[in-house]
Amino acid sequence: MYPLLAENECLKVKITRNPFHIGILFLALMLPSAYSTAQQIEHPHLTQSPQLSFDELLAVALENIPEYRQIAARESEAQAHQSVGSSWIAGRPSMSIDYLDDRVQSNLGQKELTYGVEVPLWRFGEKSDRQDLGQRYGESSAAWARSLELNVAGALRSALADYFEALAQQSVEQQASADAAQLLTIVEQLHAAGEVAQLEVMQARSLQLTQQRNELEADAMRVDAERNYAVLTGLTTIPANPHTEELQATEEIDANHPQLALLKAEVDLRVANVKTEEASARGNPSVFVGSRRQKDGPNTDYHNAFAVSVSIPFGGKTFVSAATSAARRGQVDAEVRYLSAQRDLATQLHEVEHQLFTLEQELPMGKEQAELSQQQWDMARSSFELGEADMSRVVIAMQLARNSAKEYESMLLQQQRLISEFNQIVGVLP
Repeated sequence: MYPLLAENECLKVKITRNPFHIGILFLALMLPSAYSTAQQIEHPHLTQSPQLSFDELLAVALENIPEYRQIAARESEAQAHQSVGSSWIAGRPSMSIDYLDDRVQSNLGQKELTYGVEVPLWRFGEKSDRQDLGQRYGESSAAWARSLELNVAGALRSALADYFEALAQQSVEQQASADAAQLLTIVEQLHAAGEVAQLEVMQARSLQLTQQRNELEADAMRVDAERNYAVLTGLTTIPANPHTEELQATEEIDANHPQLALLKAEVDLRVANVKTEEASARGNPSVFVGSRRQKDGPNTDYHNAFAVSVSIPFGGKTFVSAATSAARRGQVDAEVRYLSAQRDLATQLHEVEHQLFTLEQELPMGKEQAELSQQQWDMARSSFELGEADMSRVVIAMQLARNSAKEYESMLLQQQRLISEFNQIVGVLP
């Protein structure tokens, strides 16, 4: 017991005399603050709702991601190029004015004014090429939207799989914590009856503390999964049941796969862009239509005439090739990306197929192992109560049962995850 303060003795002076009291007072003052801070940063779990469907979540997640804003921009870009292809002229018309006056030099009274409009014209076949370019932009915009939807669906599949895997692991850890608490109660009762030593009580308590830490780690994994889901969807509710899918029967990557369709549309767009760049490098013919007003001398009248002129660029193949080289390289790059994506998807598909086949072979063994481990744990606990087993055997049996249960739950969830990945790779939405 610490001595009490005298009535006339200042608290500050007393604490100064005994440094240990400073630590006690500091902890007393800090504990409420620390507890308050922990309460403030506590992460509330998401609310589960059985009414939420994957289609609803996909629509919400699609509108929530920043890339969604690009859809309208790409559609506007396609419409702009399509409008160019439907125009009657090849570019913007321009106003042209030419004025001649000799008063500064010879001063003979000669004046000339020519004014009118110059209009660029299409080359032969160029208008249809620009219409094709606008169509390719439209196809690329639509393919990009489908590819974005598939990518968001893949992210949503992964987020839901992570959440329910964390939820299952947390359930296993909670059950293990309950078993550890029950074991500690049994050991304490046996110790009170004088049948076990204090060391075994300490071992049981240590096991319970270890298991409580495991439960906290599982809860942290759930919090991370919930945070990723909330960032993706912007929602605070999540489906109550795990997302499941049926495995697609196909084993090949279809040409209409959204990712391949986008890359193929990009190739077609690059091809059309090469033709457009060639036409731009060659230059467009133009026609000038206007009026000409001329005066030959100081005592002569003005003469008005209708003015028409045509400009036709020709030659320059070397310059055209140089101007279109970057566009041609872009076309080759797009073709390389398309072919590489085909190979990558085929490789991923075969890898997931192999993992699924292996997992299906392991599932019965994992289930049997979990059941056997649970039986061993029950038997070890009963044997310990009867005094036929020591604490080390009980601890090993409990840890084995927990690990086997976690592994089997992980295998079941991994099977569904692989099915979702398989469907994602072949480009199928749930």
